[in-house]
Amino acid sequence: MQHLDRNLRYCIIGAGASGLAVAKNFVQRGIPFDCLEREEDIGGLWNIATPSGVVYETTHLVSSISSTGYDDLPMLDEDYPEYPSHARVLGYLRDFARTFGLLDHIQFGKPVTEVAPAGNGTWAIWVAGEPQPRLYGGVILASGHHDAPRTPTYPGTFSGEILHSRAYKSPRQLRDKRLLVVGCGNSAADIVSDAAHNSSQVLLSLRRGYWFVPKFILGFPTGDVLSYAEMVPLPRLVRRWLFQSVLWLVQGPPSRYRMPDPDYSIDEAHPTMTDEIPRLVAHGDLVVKPEIAAYEGERVRFTDGSAETVDMVVFATGYQPVIPYIDERVIYAADGRPRLLFNVVHPEHEGLFAAGFAQANGSMWRLADYQGQLIANLIVAGKHAPERARAFRQMLATRAARTGRRTFVASDRHRLEVNYYDYRRLMKRLNRRFGPVRKMKLEQGRGAKSRSEAAAT
Repeated sequence: MQHLDRNLRYCIIGAGASGLAVAKNFVQRGIPFDCLEREEDIGGLWNIATPSGVVYETTHLVSSISSTGYDDLPMLDEDYPEYPSHARVLGYLRDFARTFGLLDHIQFGKPVTEVAPAGNGTWAIWVAGEPQPRLYGGVILASGHHDAPRTPTYPGTFSGEILHSRAYKSPRQLRDKRLLVVGCGNSAADIVSDAAHNSSQVLLSLRRGYWFVPKFILGFPTGDVLSYAEMVPLPRLVRRWLFQSVLWLVQGPPSRYRMPDPDYSIDEAHPTMTDEIPRLVAHGDLVVKPEIAAYEGERVRFTDGSAETVDMVVFATGYQPVIPYIDERVIYAADGRPRLLFNVVHPEHEGLFAAGFAQANGSMWRLADYQGQLIANLIVAGKHAPERARAFRQMLATRAARTGRRTFVASDRHRLEVNYYDYRRLMKRLNRRFGPVRKMKLEQGRGAKSRSEAAAT
């Protein structure tokens, strides 16, 4: 088999927020790479104009700007609203790519169809439309895990329209519909809010209770309040109790709004950032129902025996955490847990990494940047300090085996869940362990200047 030989280069798959973060680190560290993006533009799920985009016309950030922008290019308060729209977010990603000279490294319209080991530590990457696989020295999986919709099935037949939130783009799709939304993550909250102003009836089906976290606490973005609280050296259980107590005091439990209370702690599941759902229920503009039991033509029957006539069911039920172009056994263990150490470094394949392969209760962008730093440090250490690199990999494996898995709600959605603050501290500590390697480039004199170096010249 012949290859397009790029074994001296690395391949970053995806030019969304995670792929761009890794690319920035590679440029700064002089690591040669190609970034393969299946669409004709950057932005990943934040680009509404591409098939990869999962945002809709009314999408806004659910994390505030102060806790979302990359450390190297903050979103400035005077230039951005606290929770920007998807269009502003995509504009920010474009600014980031231009600022760090990333566009010249991205090859657009290059869908990756298969990734597999090719021997001697190299990786074969098949790209749609290319007759031969490419050969790279390493690969970084940064294409995300929001591509394969999870749509539950129920007995019976529904005569109306069934839609996954993946296909939702505009409130116009909901106009004058009798609507049932299933699920209660952030997408469900947005769709319910849109429907309240467009649909003739809005129902929300919940399997369990959820924590509803307002976007502001005492006038401050909730993420900012939590960031300050995380600076106080308190045990995680105490922080959990304090946050739940403040939330109970400011907003009250869901049962106060005639919704089920969650049977788990607030940091054991991905929170739903919304001010709307409790208000809509209290106003009678949203009716909460239990899980679907069966379809009966134009009616939907629920587990409490009640039934409702609806025109459309929207499943805001998330995505299967799959990477379709690589053997699942390489990524996941038999019990379904990710095999990559701390969601970044593969324990067996030294050239295989991932970025953005996590679900966090905070901005994934900064975490992906720290992951990119870790990957770059390992690559550079492999050349300039191989003993340090080997020792670091061994330390990661030992620590991962010793570290108990944090308890999250048992669901596919939480297979990749991490606590944002704990994980950020972990990534920063791991990167500091590389010492002087952090200042080195893969090849002295190669690679683009850093932003600070460019400013100095």
